Amino acid sequence: MIIKTKLIFILGLICLLCNCTKIEFEGPSIANLYGDFELIETLKITNKSPNFSNNEQVGFHCVFNKPVEWKISILGLTTSANREISGFSSIIDSNIVIWNGGPLQLPFFSEEDCAVELTIENEVDTLRDTITIVSSKTYEDGIWLEDFENGLPSNSIVYYNTDGGGMTFSVENDNALLGSSYFKMGGRVNWDWPLGNLDIPININNVNQNSDNLYVNIGILSDIEDLHTGQFINILVSEETNTPFNDNLNNNASDLFESTMEVYKMKVFVDWDGWQMKSFRYSDFEPVSPNNQDINFNMNPNDIRAIRISCQACPSSTGNPICPENFGKDVRTDIDHIIFTANSSLLDQ
Repeated sequence: MIIKTKLIFILGLICLLCNCTKIEFEGPSIANLYGDFELIETLKITNKSPNFSNNEQVGFHCVFNKPVEWKISILGLTTSANREISGFSSIIDSNIVIWNGGPLQLPFFSEEDCAVELTIENEVDTLRDTITIVSSKTYEDGIWLEDFENGLPSNSIVYYNTDGGGMTFSVENDNALLGSSYFKMGGRVNWDWPLGNLDIPININNVNQNSDNLYVNIGILSDIEDLHTGQFINILVSEETNTPFNDNLNNNASDLFESTMEVYKMKVFVDWDGWQMKSFRYSDFEPVSPNNQDINFNMNPNDIRAIRISCQACPSSTGNPICPENFGKDVRTDIDHIIFTANSSLLDQ
């Protein structure tokens, strides 16, 4: 009887162990991860003649026998604009992996032929195709935009130090980022930080996004020829709602940027060659007067009333030689296409 009982117990334990054995596993198998790579379905492009100005998109499709690191590179053959899309998967799904015509950084794509390459990590073969852009993407769909195409913005104020050398604070038409016009700002003031400002009134009151989802985008131009290594711009945004934009006509500036007001700033060092599009989340701006207890810093995009673009540079003269290596060098911080966008930066729209 004892032997029979032990036998039944052992048989039951074996059954229990067999039933508890887990034959399922999570993630790809070792064979899939380290086995030979195989292309199941070649690269397919859903729209080879996109009209991006009509919000058309391009989807990409490809299937592999195992998850791999892949990268799609798109190169404009006229502009040299480029965009990259990458991932890790066994399927590139054309409903998910899409391109809306924007570049990774400037320049923008134009109406041009584009070379498309799909590369797989650790694989020598490259899949190639082409796309012809029928109409390029436009960049005017924002909450607020100033592109200087109609000259200086209405009621804007320009101020610069008239004692400086080679001062240029005006709309020009020789090297715009988009369209035909931009605002050129720069010159030489060796003895002080500020060179000049452009103040623009803003009238927006129907913004549904909070400060985390509002982006301030601005094109900035400089060059590396005899670059002033201490140049930068300050972007100031005012939420002062109780004062007119230009209450004092004698001070050559807007009255919405006083130290007693709710004003936020972003400092941007300008140390590159050519145009770049810079984008900043509004919530990343800092208060100009953070220690003023009388100011209620609630950062509400609906209260934005003005923006100031201030051109500045590190002093270099003998009387104030903070950056003596820049003595006699011109500052160049030209701007174009200032646009507020919702939920993402301009190039990610």
